[in-house]
Amino acid sequence: MDGVRLTWLGVSAAAAELAPLRVAVMNLIIGAAAFVSSLTGFGYALVASPCMVLLFPPRTAVPVTMLSWVPLAAALTWEARRQMEWGRIGRWMLGAAVGIPLGVYGLATASEGIMRAAIGAASLLAAGTLWLKPSRPFRREGLLAPLAGAMSGLMGGATGMSGPPVILFGLNQGWQVAALRANLIGYFAAKNLLSLAFLAEFGVLAPGTVALGLAALPGMAVGYWAGMRLRERVSARRFRALALGLVAAAALLALLRH
Repeated sequence: MDGVRLTWLGVSAAAAELAPLRVAVMNLIIGAAAFVSSLTGFGYALVASPCMVLLFPPRTAVPVTMLSWVPLAAALTWEARRQMEWGRIGRWMLGAAVGIPLGVYGLATASEGIMRAAIGAASLLAAGTLWLKPSRPFRREGLLAPLAGAMSGLMGGATGMSGPPVILFGLNQGWQVAALRANLIGYFAAKNLLSLAFLAEFGVLAPGTVALGLAALPGMAVGYWAGMRLRERVSARRFRALALGLVAAAALLALLRH
């Protein structure tokens, strides 16, 4: 109990020292990410991570993005639970369990400049590859799904962006749109919790990081509400194009700052 109390006191002290303007900008970023994710089922970290590294060092930006995703993941998981295919999600997670610790180790040990450049480059690569059209479905889906999960876990642990390998895999296999969206939501929720556990183990989750994650909740809530309200009215394709354009712009800024 004493350890929990000391941790909470550390979080409270860190929260009191947050700069209001930076917190406001962070909430705008997280709100935009939550909006896109609520519309499409993916894209949260893809939108948030390259923008967040313009405000904070990568060792802060990545875990804050993951922390702020937790309540959104819970809401989206409940909404999509009936369409989830747990066998496919489990095969992705099997590979992610191998890739995540390797990615988190890189985040914990690499220099700030290297990680900012890596996040910028990964963002550009992700935005570009998500425009690719599916090719032929893989015949041995069960054997190759863990490989996609491992690549996703490695990217997610290091940069917070784990979507492209599993998104492209699902598209390539021709999964139904509702099932793919639900599987992505379930996978991202499970992978995110595992990533946070490794981040804590490697000492990346400091009280200040937790305080920032809590401070981002208002933006997340507003973005989720707006996305769910407009989900049936707005073309997901149009917002996907807008989101990827914003990601590319933010990634270029991250690279230029490096």
